[in-house]
Amino acid sequence: MMDELLNRLNELGGLTSLSSSDKQEIESLYCKVLGRTFQRTSCHDCYRDAIIEMYTYIKKHGKMRDKMDYGLKNGVLLQMNFGDTTFYNNETLTNEIAEKYLAKYPNNINMFSKYPEDWEDRIAKKSVPKINEELINLMIEALSDGVSDDSLKEEFTSYKISGRQISKKALDLHIKVAMERFALIEPTIPDDVKGNDEEKPEEAFGDEQNSEDLHDDNVE
Repeated sequence: MMDELLNRLNELGGLTSLSSSDKQEIESLYCKVLGRTFQRTSCHDCYRDAIIEMYTYIKKHGKMRDKMDYGLKNGVLLQMNFGDTTFYNNETLTNEIAEKYLAKYPNNINMFSKYPEDWEDRIAKKSVPKINEELINLMIEALSDGVSDDSLKEEFTSYKISGRQISKKALDLHIKVAMERFALIEPTIPDDVKGNDEEKPEEAFGDEQNSEDLHDDNVE
């Protein structure tokens, strides 16, 4: 099948001019081979560039690309972190890379020409919530008062961070951290309290001995 597809791409690439049906076929193949919608541009050779892109991909990977839910706008390159030397374009982009990037930079969704409707839900699952120290301290205080971890969920389920209600994932994380920190807190008993509670066997024995001595003296 791949050989037939490569032959067809060779045929299309060898045409001196492309008819409207040829262009429609290229657009359809582009979606099947690369998993994204063909974007027309003002460039006169955009269709021939698409043919070359498809041909190169198949020759390199020996197959059509897995279905892609994300696509970048023409000319866009993604950089995961500032200073990285690795950039991603439509050829190297994967669903995992796209969602990892959007989890860090959700406001850059406008750089994508194609994305699923549930992209926000997808990245929410990949995002690692930041620890809110104020909430952790409140939870530790509640645990100190005898509140159970189940009750913590009920008590803080509507807690808001930066004006937004805390997510279930973030709430579970905060409860876990709070309980771990609380477990490290050992109650301390003042030394003077310990001294009052401890018995002194020697003194008690001495008193008992003195009592016996007095008893003997009285008998004589």
